[in-house]
Amino acid sequence: MSHRTLPPESDARPLSLSRRTLMAATAAAVPAGAVALGAAPALADPTVTDGETRVVDVPLADAPLVEADGVQVRDLPEQPGTMVGVTWPSESDAPEVQVRGKDQDGQWTPWEPLETAEDPETGEDAPGTECAWVGVVGALQMRAELDGADVTEQLTAHVITTSPTAEDAAVAEKAGAPQPMSTAAQQDMAATAAATTMANPATPVLGPGAPSYTSRAGWGANEGLVRGTSGSDQLKAVVIHHTAGSNNYSSSQSAELVRGILTYHTQTLGWADIGYNVLVSKYGQIFEGRSGGLHRNITGAHAYGFNTGSFGISVMGNYQSTAAPSAARAAVARLVGWKLLSTFQIKVASTSSWTPGSGTRFPAGKTIALPKMFGHRDVNYTDCPGNALYNQFGSLRTEAQRAIDGGWKEHLWAFQGAGGSSKLGYVVKSAHQTGKYTATVLTKGLILQESGGNASGHATPFAKQWAASWGRPAKADSQDGDRRIQAFQNGVAANEGGRVRFVTPYFRDVSPSRVFFLEITDLAARGITKGWGTPPNAEFRPNEDNLRDAMIAFIYRAKGSPAYTAPKTSPFTDVSPSKPFYKEICWAYDEGISRGWGTGSNRTFRPYEEVKRDAVAAFLYRAAGVNHTSTNSGFSDVPASHVFAKEITWLSKAGIARGWDDGTFRPNAFIKRDQMATFMMRWLKHTGRA
Repeated sequence: MSHRTLPPESDARPLSLSRRTLMAATAAAVPAGAVALGAAPALADPTVTDGETRVVDVPLADAPLVEADGVQVRDLPEQPGTMVGVTWPSESDAPEVQVRGKDQDGQWTPWEPLETAEDPETGEDAPGTECAWVGVVGALQMRAELDGADVTEQLTAHVITTSPTAEDAAVAEKAGAPQPMSTAAQQDMAATAAATTMANPATPVLGPGAPSYTSRAGWGANEGLVRGTSGSDQLKAVVIHHTAGSNNYSSSQSAELVRGILTYHTQTLGWADIGYNVLVSKYGQIFEGRSGGLHRNITGAHAYGFNTGSFGISVMGNYQSTAAPSAARAAVARLVGWKLLSTFQIKVASTSSWTPGSGTRFPAGKTIALPKMFGHRDVNYTDCPGNALYNQFGSLRTEAQRAIDGGWKEHLWAFQGAGGSSKLGYVVKSAHQTGKYTATVLTKGLILQESGGNASGHATPFAKQWAASWGRPAKADSQDGDRRIQAFQNGVAANEGGRVRFVTPYFRDVSPSRVFFLEITDLAARGITKGWGTPPNAEFRPNEDNLRDAMIAFIYRAKGSPAYTAPKTSPFTDVSPSKPFYKEICWAYDEGISRGWGTGSNRTFRPYEEVKRDAVAAFLYRAAGVNHTSTNSGFSDVPASHVFAKEITWLSKAGIARGWDDGTFRPNAFIKRDQMATFMMRWLKHTGRA
């Protein structure tokens, strides 16, 4: 039974198209005649160096048939390579394919099966295999049978030539410590990646207890080959695989294998990235696989129907009849234990619920329970991760549980103390360094810890958007009309119609935890209020009563500071041309927004008096230019006979004024400056100006 590795539907491009694209790229990159079977052995090939990975497509119908081991095989007598994969026409059934190579000593390697991949949309056999490591060889032989008949003439071999880098040896020596590349080749890769639209975040420094690993930069990932990846909100299980192929590789060749898999998965199979989240060598080296961050629940392409919500670990090599070495097994156990513990799952033997679609071992739509650690064969029709490795699952689970029991738990304790998943949800990003914090991000909350301090849990609907620059939540979130807001140490987050923004303070006397912080700061950002002084020492004086002249100035600016030339003679006896806001007050008079007291030459404005709440309602009503007739405000202290009942009713119906919890509007109370800011921002929104 074959090993079949599945990407999610969104991960795939048609194989036929990717092969044509690859052929075009190969024609441009490979010298003429390279596909002909006459290239120099890989070790002596000067054109494949410094971490480069090259794929040559060879139609096997062009290769001679010879007899080997009593069967007909396709002979590629001078074809160098290190890895091989095969594809066939999409309408054909999957054959059984094997490959062997002639090493530098002239000896044939054992026959290695090439394991069938699966179609990303249906889960059925796809027109291609996985790629397999055959070692550094200068010649290849391939055989393929379907129902006992040779079908090699239908196949195209994708011969992969990998090459070492100086950094590969350092990776081997450090056995998993991140080793960023510094060669010209890696710089070229980075430039290529920067030119693409792919923007997958790198793994940050992980929290305490995380295993050491070789980063994508460390093993030389060509990010220019990669498309965007995505993550899920909940991790439910870790899935164990093997890559198959030869186990005959050195520790310094491990990075070559990973680079070859990346190239084959993206360029030949058309996937978005390498399929596995992590790869482990037989020496216990841990390699970061699919991009997007090991601290996230990145959706891979490794277990059809179970990619979303799982973390795929693949041991490099074939473990059908060979047990995984102790170093590899220990690395896998550390990974399983860390990934589960860092997502606050503390029992390897416990289960998670899944409801897969068609194409798996289970009836479509049926909810099933699976262990927190399972093998690829448990969910798909495959022998992966091989009989020998699968038979080691008992000891693997025991070792993984031991890693959990002895692991770092400070964030787990904070999570439990804050109410667990019912209050904070599920881990989206496990413990990692960001700014001054070690942070765990959940669907409904945060676990935050500063150096030397204790971890604490915080419920917040802004967890996914949170950044270290926000600081800790300062108070609980609340609903304010049609938006959700929450104060943090360094500002306020607001979700307005699904758009989240974070606003930092403008005035030193308006803290993020203050009611109406957002309105005051937004008003300042629009230049409608300027306060006293200049940032960072500017003051708003939110608790002071608002004066009548300032109120008119705010409305004038909110209307866009319309062009206006003030008269030489004031319409008010108490507002001379030398007074502040003279132009604005004259404008309000001409616009009918404020007529003051008295008539003719006895008209006064009283600019330095505190403005009452009912007068503000009248100003805003007139400035809006609306025609409203109802006098049923809904406020117990605003009868229909009130002089501004109509205006206050409009203010209430428009959502600009909400009054107090006791049902009053308090029309004769002076309006505070913070209340004024709130009225102004709501007025701007209601009139389409914000």
